[in-house]
Amino acid sequence: MRIGELARATGTTTRALRYYEEHGLLRPERSANGYRDYGPEAVRLVENIRLLLASGLTTEDLSLIGTCLRDELVGDHRCAEPGGKVAVFEQRLAVIQQRIDELTCVRTRLLDRLGEIRPSPGPLPTGRAA
Repeated sequence: MRIGELARATGTTTRALRYYEEHGLLRPERSANGYRDYGPEAVRLVENIRLLLASGLTTEDLSLIGTCLRDELVGDHRCAEPGGKVAVFEQRLAVIQQRIDELTCVRTRLLDRLGEIRPSPGPLPTGRAA
């Protein structure tokens, strides 16, 4: 299938597919006229790429996962072996957790500063209801 067909089949754009190709995640064949030609397995590959990018992995992470991108990503499969591709997920999770911790500290500091500069609420005005 051509690039436009793959984009429609996966709900993505041709630009995104070219981006995946630039990063070595997608490797189409080339026809005699130079057009990209994707096999039917490219649909699952692109769906997996999109899922993992949306889950917080980077294109660099995905390049480390390599051929596992072509597999079904749920359930038991060869990429879940100890010391294998799972380490990529664990490392990315650690980076994300570190960012969360850092952002939590920034949030706390901002709340503290806001508490220091915000005027303290005075007594509520009393008045008669009209």
